[in-house]
Amino acid sequence: MVKIAVISDIHAPGNPQNPQIRGELAEMLLLRAVNRFNRWIKPDVVIVCGDIVDGGDNDVARLWLEKSRQILEKLACPYIAVRGNHDPSVDYFYKIFPSKDHVDISGCRFLVFDDHPEPMFNARRSGYQLERFGAARCGFAGPIISVQHVPLFPPGLSESPYNYTNAAQIIAEMKKYNVFMTISGHYHKGMGHIHHQGMNFIAAPAASQMPFGYMVIETDGRSTAVETQSMQLPAALGLVDRHVHTQLAYCSENMDVAQILRLYRDFGLADIVFTEHSGQLYFDNESFWNGDCYAAGLDKTNEKINRMPQYFDLMRENNVPQKSIGLEVDVDYAGRAMIKPKDKKNVQFLLGSLHKLQELDKPAIDMAAVKQEYLRRTEALLQSGVNVLAHPFRLFMRRQMPLPADLYEKLVKLLIQYNTAAEVNFHGQEAESEFFEMCLNSGVKLALSSDSHNMYELGELWPHLQMLRKLGVSNNDISRVVL
Repeated sequence: MVKIAVISDIHAPGNPQNPQIRGELAEMLLLRAVNRFNRWIKPDVVIVCGDIVDGGDNDVARLWLEKSRQILEKLACPYIAVRGNHDPSVDYFYKIFPSKDHVDISGCRFLVFDDHPEPMFNARRSGYQLERFGAARCGFAGPIISVQHVPLFPPGLSESPYNYTNAAQIIAEMKKYNVFMTISGHYHKGMGHIHHQGMNFIAAPAASQMPFGYMVIETDGRSTAVETQSMQLPAALGLVDRHVHTQLAYCSENMDVAQILRLYRDFGLADIVFTEHSGQLYFDNESFWNGDCYAAGLDKTNEKINRMPQYFDLMRENNVPQKSIGLEVDVDYAGRAMIKPKDKKNVQFLLGSLHKLQELDKPAIDMAAVKQEYLRRTEALLQSGVNVLAHPFRLFMRRQMPLPADLYEKLVKLLIQYNTAAEVNFHGQEAESEFFEMCLNSGVKLALSSDSHNMYELGELWPHLQMLRKLGVSNNDISRVVL
């Protein structure tokens, strides 16, 4: 069995004359796709089916082609890049993405074609290129997959206006040499999967157009399953991302409040809540990360470095509605919430989190003492009035420690007692599905949050929905179980 992810028509950096093509989001979309492929989909190969950039051989397009290659190099699996009609010339494209006659991956042989363009954005395959099917089959008995930019399909079997002018001839050669599948892009709506005379004809949608789709193909060389997935959430779910950081976070990579406000609905979110770390606003970078702030508490804050006013100024400058202004609050080692009363009055949402346990920093770790501190300080957080408990067991994952499953039931009881929701969080961790199943069974509400520190993470709640489906929660149930 081989798993193939297909992404196509990214069109970086976009064209103002075609506003429905969101090439200006190319970096976000590519990073989002690469992260999703690496962490959850785990394909054996990724096919990038052309039109990576938009602009041919102009300097901007060339720069974006190189930038796109740098992002694709982050993939944990091999990838194959195809040249599209909007990409730079043959010489430049294959300087950035070196070509091979064929690539063998997981028992499949991938043939990549760069064919002659024809009028009306069609293509034609030359006689020399047709001969490659026979050469590929010579001495190879496994599945052969043809990869190109322009869709290839039996005439009359798709609504796509684009095809090969000699499609019938190509398909005859494919049948002759038992070519199993053909994968394309170019047609932005996507052609889906056509199975005809034992062959599979597939064309992926454009990643640059809503809902920002890609395809996942699984095949054993006999049967084939094809699924189109989206990087945009279903808007009908009305999901709110309640854990979004800003450019003021010490851990921010490229967050920007103004850009977030422009884009969150494009990714299917109904709303967002900014929840900056209160500790990072009250304390300097070093004091926050080395843990001094937890020992000192708010009694030792220096007003000269207090950036909380700057945070509220940032919210006002961007006309952020009051309901979308929140804070992520820790408790110090004494169990006191790290938020000043005057600042608490200015927000409508509090996200509670533990980022550090004093007992875990001791030379000899006593797990009984660790668990006791965890429960004591977590309850102090809940008592302080937070709406959601963020990433409940992440600090154990970060230390690559076994999760304290014996605390799950105790924490669920605390969440019920203080009427607090539990956050499902995949940022730098995998969510604790067993714990969240207990939450669901006990009536504890869940908050699906991105905890975004990079713009590509904004509203990335796809793994959250996948986990809920595995726990038996359908889309129709989302409003009942999610905050």
